[in-house]
Amino acid sequence: MTPAGYALIFGLAFFFVGVCVVAAWLFLEQAPRRKESAPHILQADAVSAIGALAAVLEKIRFTDYLRRLIREADLDWSAGRVVLLMLTAFAVVLALLMRWDFVPWWGAIGVAVAAGSGPLLRVRHIRAKRLERVENQLPEALDFISRALIAGHSLPMSLELLADEIGPPLATELRKAVDEYNLGSSMEQALENFSDRVPSVDIRFFTSAIGTQSRTGGNLHDVLENLAETIRQRGTLKGQIRAMTANGRMTALILATLPFVIGGVMMLVNADLFMVLVRHPVGKTLLFLGLCSQAAAFFVIRKIVDIRV
Repeated sequence: MTPAGYALIFGLAFFFVGVCVVAAWLFLEQAPRRKESAPHILQADAVSAIGALAAVLEKIRFTDYLRRLIREADLDWSAGRVVLLMLTAFAVVLALLMRWDFVPWWGAIGVAVAAGSGPLLRVRHIRAKRLERVENQLPEALDFISRALIAGHSLPMSLELLADEIGPPLATELRKAVDEYNLGSSMEQALENFSDRVPSVDIRFFTSAIGTQSRTGGNLHDVLENLAETIRQRGTLKGQIRAMTANGRMTALILATLPFVIGGVMMLVNADLFMVLVRHPVGKTLLFLGLCSQAAAFFVIRKIVDIRV
């Protein structure tokens, strides 16, 4: 195939994905939009710098989910940037795979779809890592707030002192909450927005405890100390579960790499025998299905051993 043919395939793939996005917009433009639970004073994230793309994405409910993921991951990306990366990855991978006779057309589309979801999965991974760091910082933060309350500081002042002392990412979110409070929001509303930006069970417990104490009264110092101890115990339990499931994760890694090791050994011992599988049309299909099955098995095993506490 000539370079012009490859360029044509790339252009058609990109055009096809764009048509699908427009079709989804036309289908979902009448659907009800997700309502925000509360106003965020400091929130000002644009959908896209490209006007036409922003107009399309504003009509799709998936954009709200994508913006929320980006906000929780604390990235300076826009939803339009992620969508363009997804479309570009899909088109590039599809154009490359269509060059190879080794990959059937339906397999090329499937792999291209998986590659197109790569930017979204990357955002989700960054978000998960950030939430994990926040949860690891939270017990120490609760102890700090408890000691500040004993010293006579108010809750807003304690949060401001904590934002100055503790490191990111928790300090970043606490600073936003303090700024919202200073700009006129109530402390309960600022903490509610804080829990929306950091969707963690531990953070929800923290904001609920403060909200309940502000309405009913009680010793907030004791509540925060008990909550910190509970979070530490949950962290210990997570570590124990991770140690117990290490065997399953190692099994998934070995099963994923073993076929490639065996294939390499076969190429060294008897390359002609292995090349029959590569050259034959049925062998190509079976080989590609085997690779897809290996990838699916790897993710299934990882999902099984991913026990949430």
